[in-house]
Parts: sequence; structure tokens; C-alpha cells
Amino acid sequence: MKQTLALAEAFRLYEKARRFMPKARFPDRTRQITGLVDIADEFDVALLDSFGVLNVGETAIPGAAACVKTLQDMGKHIIVLTNGATPDQPGAVKKIKGFGITLDSADIISSRSALHQGLAAYDSSMVWGVFAPEHANCATLDINFTLLGDDPDTYDEVDGFILLSTNNWSPDWLDLLITSLKNKSRPLLVGNPDLVAPRETAMSIEPGYNAWKVFEATGIEPENFGKPHQHVFELAKIRIQVACGEVDPARVLMVGDSLHTDILGGAAAGFKTVLTTRDGFLKGVDSEPYIKASCIRPDFSLPGI
Repeated sequence: MKQTLALAEAFRLYEKARRFMPKARFPDRTRQITGLVDIADEFDVALLDSFGVLNVGETAIPGAAACVKTLQDMGKHIIVLTNGATPDQPGAVKKIKGFGITLDSADIISSRSALHQGLAAYDSSMVWGVFAPEHANCATLDINFTLLGDDPDTYDEVDGFILLSTNNWSPDWLDLLITSLKNKSRPLLVGNPDLVAPRETAMSIEPGYNAWKVFEATGIEPENFGKPHQHVFELAKIRIQVACGEVDPARVLMVGDSLHTDILGGAAAGFKTVLTTRDGFLKGVDSEPYIKASCIRPDFSLPGI
């Protein structure tokens, strides 16, 4: 079973981790809307987060696929921009299509794609220790790697670490990672900077949480790929250019359930932002106190798309 985290603690840690996050400007107020169709004349492209917008855990959110189809019929270009880094590209495409959403595979962009691109900056002879299940198919990252587990010697043998997934995570591995990094500092790359992700019954701990715990224990700053960091938004901008030509950033929406990843990241990229509140990070609470406490304000807010 995955470890879980309560909303208040997750929010507190996201605020502490702001030192790693980009800066952005936000609107003075948030417009309340009932659906993306309400503002269809104000955007040409919508970037949709997956968890909390299209799905909760492995369950599709009712009405999300129908909304995507309606927007596509209206001529809007839809891109899924997700921090879900466990599946490779074919796996990510299969997952999104399993929610009843039809997109070109190039319109499904994950933080794993940004990580793959970022790995090219490192020596190709490096051996990476990767935290991921077997089915993550890490061979498609085009690196030398070993999957990490309970053997402490393996931690000391690798040249760097990649936090890709917590699907099979054991809490004991965090202690092994911290001990190894204290003995010898090495790069720490994070394929999914999320601290938590909304599941059917709770919020699961994700790789970004473990990266923060490593930083607190060792002072080693992680290199993060995925929202709110701009590597993945640059990939989205390239895709928008290829698919749509020149598009005014103000006519691009970033739609997500998390203030610190989706809204902050989208605003830093120059896009308009839409916060969903019914099914994700802020499920069951009034979002306004969290907006005020973080000073991360979306342009629009709605229960679900």
C-alpha cells in the first residue's frame, strides 16, 4: 500500500519547497466559472493535468472525457501535461486513452519526457540508480541503470539517483538513499516533483516528497523535471508551435488541481491558469484560504472541467 499524506502537511511541505520553484505573477482576483466551455472564446489551447482533472488514481472523473470532446469539436487544441512519470510514452498514451480521451500521442506530455531530455546533459557512461517498478520500462530512458531496492551496496555503486516512481516504494529505501548520499554526494534527479497525488481514498506520497526529505537530511538539491519546473512547459510550448503555429501565451490555459505545481508552473510559463477544486488536492475544502496563504492565485476556478 502506498504511503499517504494529509492535506495540511502536504501544503506545508509545498510551501517549504518553494525555494526550488519558479517565480510567477498572478492575477488580483479569480473568476469563478462552471466549466471550461464557459470561457471557450478566451483560449485556443488547454493543457490539462491528469490526476485531479481527468482521473483520480486509476478512475476516470465523470464528464471529463465528454468535456474534452466538446472542446475539440469547438476547435480547441487539447494537451495532457502530467507529472505521472511511471509509464513510458506508450504506457502514458494507453492510460489517457483508457479514460475515454482521444488525443494524438504527441499531445500527451509527461515529466518523464522532460527527464529523458535532461539526462542527455550527463555523461553517457554514468550508471543511475532508479526507484521504479519493473513495469516502468526504464530502458526507454536510454541510460545505464539498475533498479534500487533493499541492497545497500547497490546504492553506493551507482553514479547518481533518479526518483521516478513510488509505485513499489518502501520507506526503508529513503534511509538507504540518505545514508549513501551522506557517504558520497551524487546527482539526484526527480522524474515526478509532486509531493502527493489524489487517489481514490487518500493522497499518496510521490517522488517529490522523498526528494524533499533527502534535501532536509543531506542538503543535496534535487534537479526536478515536471510541473512547476519549466522543462516540461518548454516541451508543451514546442508541441503547441508544431500543432498550432504561433499562439499568444495568454490564450493558453493550464488546468490543474494543485496550486504549487499546475497553477504556479502555468503562470511562470506565461499561461492563464484554471484551478479545479472538486476531485484533487483541494477536495472537500474551501480553496480560498490556501490561495491566500500561498499567494498563488489562479485566473479561473471551477469544481471540474
